[in-house]
Amino acid sequence: MRQLMASNPDAIVGGGLGDRAPWYLHGAALALLGVVLAIAFLPTYQAIVGIWSRSETFAHGFLIVPIVLFLVYRLRHPLADQQPRVQPLALVPVAGLVLLWVLGALVDVDSVRHFAAVLLIPAVVWLSLGNAVAWTLLFPLAYLISAVPFGEFLVPPLMDWTADFTVWAVQQTGVPVYREGLNFELPTGRWSVVEACSGVRYLIATVALGTLYAYLVYRSWMRRLVFVAFSFLVPILANGLRAYAIVMIGHLSGMELAAGVDHLIYGWVFFGAVIALMFWIGTYWREDRPISEGAAPGPGGGGMAERLSDSTGLGSRSVAAVAGVALTGGVLVASGPLYAGWMNQRDLGPVAGLEEAELPLNDWEAIEADPWEPGYRNARAAFHRHYVDGQGVPVGVYVGYYREQFRHGNMITWDNTMAGRDRDAWRQRSAGRAEIDDWTRPARFELTGPNRQILAWRWYWVTDRLTTSPHEVKARESLSRLLGGRDDAALVVLYALYPDDPEEVEPALRRFAEAALPELLGTLEEVRGR
Repeated sequence: MRQLMASNPDAIVGGGLGDRAPWYLHGAALALLGVVLAIAFLPTYQAIVGIWSRSETFAHGFLIVPIVLFLVYRLRHPLADQQPRVQPLALVPVAGLVLLWVLGALVDVDSVRHFAAVLLIPAVVWLSLGNAVAWTLLFPLAYLISAVPFGEFLVPPLMDWTADFTVWAVQQTGVPVYREGLNFELPTGRWSVVEACSGVRYLIATVALGTLYAYLVYRSWMRRLVFVAFSFLVPILANGLRAYAIVMIGHLSGMELAAGVDHLIYGWVFFGAVIALMFWIGTYWREDRPISEGAAPGPGGGGMAERLSDSTGLGSRSVAAVAGVALTGGVLVASGPLYAGWMNQRDLGPVAGLEEAELPLNDWEAIEADPWEPGYRNARAAFHRHYVDGQGVPVGVYVGYYREQFRHGNMITWDNTMAGRDRDAWRQRSAGRAEIDDWTRPARFELTGPNRQILAWRWYWVTDRLTTSPHEVKARESLSRLLGGRDDAALVVLYALYPDDPEEVEPALRRFAEAALPELLGTLEEVRGR
């Protein structure tokens, strides 16, 4: 017995300190990295919680952390069979996520920062506790993604779907309906599909609940994936039925019911009943017992004896090894916010030389005309002129220049559209891409406003090239800033008013673009260099 204890001092009789010592050591490393992570990314986590508190769509985020802690508690017995060990390979995803956060911070993309900061939590757990523990905690760690406030980009398509389905269902009922965009009129009254009618809050909450339900009720991954897909489709259909039911209740009651506060009450009651029915149906395929009691715990793991013996060597318990990995991880985690903060302190100066610029164009003469501006805010400087050639069709050109967008406002945002979010009198319709030789084909928009119809072509200019992709703009801006450069970008819009058919002014826009774009791009390059 003395010889055994001398050769293996961790082997305390009864499995006390010897079994728990690695957990103390690795737990301390995890706690240290957790503190560094919380301090370094505190503003990002605060921003996430702030969205939970002010948005009903993401209010379920307050429940995610308690649910994750409960799921970890449920796994306490499988975790007791594991022995933690550091996983240096996890430094790669940690570094990648920190870099991703920096890219998002440099171009002010909230969703990128939020996802990176939340995903760093499971990455740090994997780094500190190793493969076997991370695999055992796979679902609880992955479920943290549900805390990220993401999905508002689904609002416009879901609003269109809700309007399409409601109008179609009302017509199938035999009630005449006239539709104009997201507004439609029945003989008894007018209805409008607004953002609250999109059903995005139902969808996001149901997917989060459905994913948790699938994990707790089923054991096979196929059944889990099928139910998650089911929980994605059901709320979309249910929201369409909800909107149809509300419209019909209002119509049949002569707009006495479902037109005020009870509009929302009926919606929530109906939606709750549908989701309860979905979960009840899901119980018919429930699996109460694991598929195999002896199933392997995941990559790098086997039976309990193998897992215990896998971490009994000195290397896995070495204080120096654990401290080295934890220190490296802490430096990586802290470096991202420090670098982004340093970059954002730079003053790149004002934008000069654009507003007073002139375009020397043959066959085109500058004229005075009633100005129209796209609904893009926060430009540091703007160039706005009108020209006409011998054909007699006036063409407008608008250039909005952006610099230090992290401080003054971004060009690519949810609020920046051709019509503008706050312009109730204007309607915007995306009309594909325009045809033009030797240039990137611009995005084409048809805009309708008070006594005016406009055909507009739109490009984005970034790192000395034209593009129509907002994602490419953000990618190029972030890469430029990451390497110490600027985030200069510009909105380039050509437009013309048309009386009846937008095709009438398309040739004039094409002629002007071919004549003006070379001069315009040269001007932008000069402004960028100042």
